Amino acid sequence: MANNCYNYITIEGNATEIKEFSALLKKETGKGQDSGFDIYSNLRTEFGVLGNDAKWFDIDIQETENEIIISGDSAWCPSLELFTKISEKYQGFIIRYEYEEQGCDFAGWAEISKGNCEDNCFSYWKGIFEIRGEEETKHYILENELECYETEDELKETEMFALFSPENQAEILELYNGRE
Repeated sequence: MANNCYNYITIEGNATEIKEFSALLKKETGKGQDSGFDIYSNLRTEFGVLGNDAKWFDIDIQETENEIIISGDSAWCPSLELFTKISEKYQGFIIRYEYEEQGCDFAGWAEISKGNCEDNCFSYWKGIFEIRGEEETKHYILENELECYETEDELKETEMFALFSPENQAEILELYNGRE
């Protein structure tokens, strides 16, 4: 089974390029785009991406006049090659591509424009800290992660815990030990 890589992509650009690219994302194109998987497959074909990019991506699309947001899960990795090729064609696009894959232990973001991709990839928790910041990550940990650890020592030995400031470590431990 493939590990799912979560992707969150913002594309900003001029209204003309956004409108043109948006047409490629529409399900009504007659290209058999019944789902996000189909749209992604057609984009890979349109931009000649056959390499190491994600083999599938169940994309969800939100649009405004000057921005497109694409999110969803892909297989194993982000689709940086495709979005770099998209930026080659649409020179006015500024693309911020955030991604995370806990099972394969990576997270990060890329800034993509004019056919150039500046990728910033880290281990999973370091990348989450880089993307979300310490406070947002702390709130996520407190709501979703504490039950994953059987002992305080197990929690304290994680890379994630070590990334927090001493004050936040103390708060996390206090809440961990106060659980029912």
